[in-house]
Amino acid sequence: MAFSGIGPETINGRLAMLGFVAAVGAELSTGEPVLQQWAQEPFLIFATFALIIAGSLVPFLQGNKNKETVGPWSPSAELLNGRAAMIGFASLLILEAVNGRALL
Repeated sequence: MAFSGIGPETINGRLAMLGFVAAVGAELSTGEPVLQQWAQEPFLIFATFALIIAGSLVPFLQGNKNKETVGPWSPSAELLNGRAAMIGFASLLILEAVNGRALL
């Protein structure tokens, strides 16, 4: 697996989806911005991301090309949702940095 192609984009998309949903959920429940959430629990966040990366790498290393479609879940939908989550998470960070407070 190289640094380009479906593998890295899929893994980054999964991390972005997890990060965006977790950040918005925690922000709604606590009112704290993303970077403050990260500062309070860096080990748990890193450990969760490491588990997602490991869980995503195993099928790729075994040769699974991730071409199965199960109902509404397809590889193209996962890539689209991952890209949207990447943009959403980056936007959340930028807006919080500009405003100097939690967005929600």
